[in-house]
Amino acid sequence: MNTKTLSKTLLFLLLLLSMQPGASKLHAHAVGEDYVFFNFRQASIDGLFEIHFDDLAEKLDITLDGTDDEILATLEATAPRVQQYILDNFSVGPTSGAPYEIQFTRRSVETLPQGSFAQYHFESQTGPLPDELLIRHSMLYDGDRLHRGLILVEYNEKTNTTYPDEYTALIFSPSNGEQTLDLTNVPGIMTARDMIPQGVLHIWIGIDHILFLLALILPTVLMRKDDQWEPVESFNRAFWNLLKIVTVFTVAHSITLLLAALDFVRLPSRLVESVIAASIVLVALNNIIGKQNDRSLLIILALGLFHGLGFASVMGHLPLRMVDLLRGVVGFNIGVELGQVAIVAVLFPILFFLRESSRYEPLVLKGVSAVLIVISGWWFVERAFAIG
Repeated sequence: MNTKTLSKTLLFLLLLLSMQPGASKLHAHAVGEDYVFFNFRQASIDGLFEIHFDDLAEKLDITLDGTDDEILATLEATAPRVQQYILDNFSVGPTSGAPYEIQFTRRSVETLPQGSFAQYHFESQTGPLPDELLIRHSMLYDGDRLHRGLILVEYNEKTNTTYPDEYTALIFSPSNGEQTLDLTNVPGIMTARDMIPQGVLHIWIGIDHILFLLALILPTVLMRKDDQWEPVESFNRAFWNLLKIVTVFTVAHSITLLLAALDFVRLPSRLVESVIAASIVLVALNNIIGKQNDRSLLIILALGLFHGLGFASVMGHLPLRMVDLLRGVVGFNIGVELGQVAIVAVLFPILFFLRESSRYEPLVLKGVSAVLIVISGWWFVERAFAIG
């Protein structure tokens, strides 16, 4: 990570930590964002692009300073270059067919506590608007993985809706540069609180994560003695085994979830999903032929890192502003942990109750592990070799 990116990351974290919970009136404008405002008419679109002066200076080498008249003069003089840059990196149109032609009409400046923004007003003659529009946004990401592009809707004639101030419909990032906007049901951004049920939902519908968790907790009610499995003597011992494993898994996936949400770690989803499937195979295989030792926790830590990337692949497509990122990640992770705790709370007492049965090792530990190997082994083949 270079010095500039590190500095910007620290700035974001300071902003996030300093913001009061009640001060999030959509946050107005924020550092590291550009804005595209839309009004959707019957047969046309109009709006404006807003770009922070700092982004113009850093990424387009255009400095706007001096008196108000001097700033406006420079804005007009550099408008052709900026507008061509916008046209090269932004488009809106039907989901099938050519994008609409964007015509710039005028320029202006808006000064806010967060700094000054250059405004490039535009309009497009579209004919009858379809229900869905395809929007591509790749502006201002050059060397800046933290930058975000926001699509804000002011008026939508298709539903005769006037939206509140700075109503954010879509959020773009370097890894999410093409999205569809449904004009019949314009979405809105999520708050950190909204991320908690999203985390719960993801762990519950993420069957591969559940099976990995199951493979991890099957041996927690047992212990190795003379190279043989034996039931643990007390609930406290079993619970300690469980706590160590779940804590290591939680720490691992929390680390990569945050790094991936900040866009510092990016791996192909095919690789991540293949490793997640392979992780179930490895843990289940260890239940059958392996031994518990200190290295087992290190293996869980390593595999848990990939599960965090799997969680992040879902979170990365949720509409969350960068100024909400830290709280959003925490909220999502809390949801994942709540979902995880619910699963463990159901399974663990059952496993503890069955641990002294002579059939636990051959049927539950090894039998269930063998089934997990078959299922996740097929998943690995499907994902690694793109079958189906």
